[in-house]
Amino acid sequence: MILTTYFLNKKIRSLAKEAATRTHCYRSMDDVRYVLIMCEARDWKAVEPCIDILKKKGKTVHVCVYTRKDEDTPIWDYAFLPVEEGKDVNVWGFPDKNMRTQLNNLSVDVLIDLTSEEVPVMRYLMLQQPSAFKVGAKYEQGANLFDLSIVMKDGVHDIPFLFRQIMVYMQAIRSSAAAANNPAK
Repeated sequence: MILTTYFLNKKIRSLAKEAATRTHCYRSMDDVRYVLIMCEARDWKAVEPCIDILKKKGKTVHVCVYTRKDEDTPIWDYAFLPVEEGKDVNVWGFPDKNMRTQLNNLSVDVLIDLTSEEVPVMRYLMLQQPSAFKVGAKYEQGANLFDLSIVMKDGVHDIPFLFRQIMVYMQAIRSSAAAANNPAK
């Protein structure tokens, strides 16, 4: 049981300020080999096709999934790290240190955050993960936490739309880099 998220939210605000000043890194889908997807168990039916698309592109996919007490933790064949409410999250809303260390030790080229705004522990974990390129949704009233942000309306959590937009923009990054290296004559 989480008593309060006050201290967690305070730490998230501090980490968000640091994230805003860090050097942004952009990678094309061609440059990406290892992907970390952060998601929620309740959205698994929408997330699984996204993982399949990445796997078909030859990417190694790791998944960090948040599970509420009243939900079953999905079990699948991908490398995954479950974050279970009540088990891996303390009464102040902070994640278990061992789980956090395990997540931060993952070496990935891109972190794709498909979580909603309802799970501050996942924002905290995302901000601490050392991936150089982070992408996800920026809600109208929220902070810009990512290198590549897709603006979403507040209250709208459309994972297929968000994922398609991320793929389009990562392809555009490749196209822009290729155009810069091969200018038209």
